[in-house]
Amino acid sequence: MSRLTIAHKTFLEAALEMSSGYVLDFSNTRFAQFFADMGIDIFEERYAEYGPSKANRLRTLWQIGSEVEVRDSLNALADYIDAKNAVDGTRHDASDGQVQRIREITEELNDGLSEEQVHSGPVAITTEATVTDNLISIVIHEELYSHISPYLRSGDYYHAVEESYKLVREKLRDLTGKEKASDIFNNSAQNDAHYGALFGKAKATDAAEADFFRGVGYLHLGVQHLRNEKAHTPASPLEPNLALHYIALASLAYDLVTRYVSEDTIHEIEEFVRQKRRSYRTASAFYRDFEGGHWLQKLDLPIGLTSAPVRKALKEKWLGEADFTHSFDHSNVIWMQLELVTDQLTREDLDRLLDLPTKDSYGNDQQAGEQQFLEFVDERFPTILSEKARQRLANLRES
Repeated sequence: MSRLTIAHKTFLEAALEMSSGYVLDFSNTRFAQFFADMGIDIFEERYAEYGPSKANRLRTLWQIGSEVEVRDSLNALADYIDAKNAVDGTRHDASDGQVQRIREITEELNDGLSEEQVHSGPVAITTEATVTDNLISIVIHEELYSHISPYLRSGDYYHAVEESYKLVREKLRDLTGKEKASDIFNNSAQNDAHYGALFGKAKATDAAEADFFRGVGYLHLGVQHLRNEKAHTPASPLEPNLALHYIALASLAYDLVTRYVSEDTIHEIEEFVRQKRRSYRTASAFYRDFEGGHWLQKLDLPIGLTSAPVRKALKEKWLGEADFTHSFDHSNVIWMQLELVTDQLTREDLDRLLDLPTKDSYGNDQQAGEQQFLEFVDERFPTILSEKARQRLANLRES
């Protein structure tokens, strides 16, 4: 996703001469080759969300492309304008000052991003921790905690630890098809055959990341051997403080191999929603099905959505990308996506959505589906409706 603002997009559309559906003087063939050089097939169906024109495909890239793709393509477009002006004297509407502003926008996209965020595609999930003097409060991974919480409530710390180790093993099997850490990482934690499934990338980017991946391997090897010790020892009372340290270790091991939603998973889920929206032959047919969340009852949802951490990560991604200024259909897709993760939304999230602009660069209001979404929330998750959201819903119902 990119962090291009409405102001950025309004400027770029003018500088790149996009009002008529074109982008500068590109033919279809040259436009395709321009983006192919950056590893982007701009004529893929996914880039036709707003329409098949070159300008609409670029608008879609700004919406669904990664920060790196948007940044690099804007830099390349600035280079293209400079090159045309230098070689054959062609003067585009983009002045030297406008070209400079395009480059400044690409720098703004990098502001506040870590090196890992700039260069890594997967979306990160992580758990929380706080420190007060020598007391560390750790939020145990949600999936692990929900599994062992009955043992903790009953004071059965032995089985809470044993089950936490077992869940780590099960997760490795889900991700790689193998359950023993020694089979996945090998005994020296150097096997990278399963890095794609575990870390969202097939190879480490540099030596530091290679050390991190190997360290995760050793952590899982440690969990394996600690579990083996428990498996071969009769159940016995376990001191609570030690048990909680063991559980925190298991939570860390679990977290470090489930903290990324891969780009393939993200693309699968987002394409699933876009295809569903396109399947309705008329707008009225869509709104009849969208009302009350009826569309969700008829679907086999992607398996990735069964994970609460995945839904949380997608919520953050989709909130950051939410833009109601493109088209009615695009606004529909945003609300559909958010209905998939409504259980992760907060009052603050809803208020943030309601404050977003809805008019495109021509002054046309492109908001659509907001009332149906708020009614869905009111019916299924009423506690997250703020006073602002309730008032907005009341106004929509009266209008």
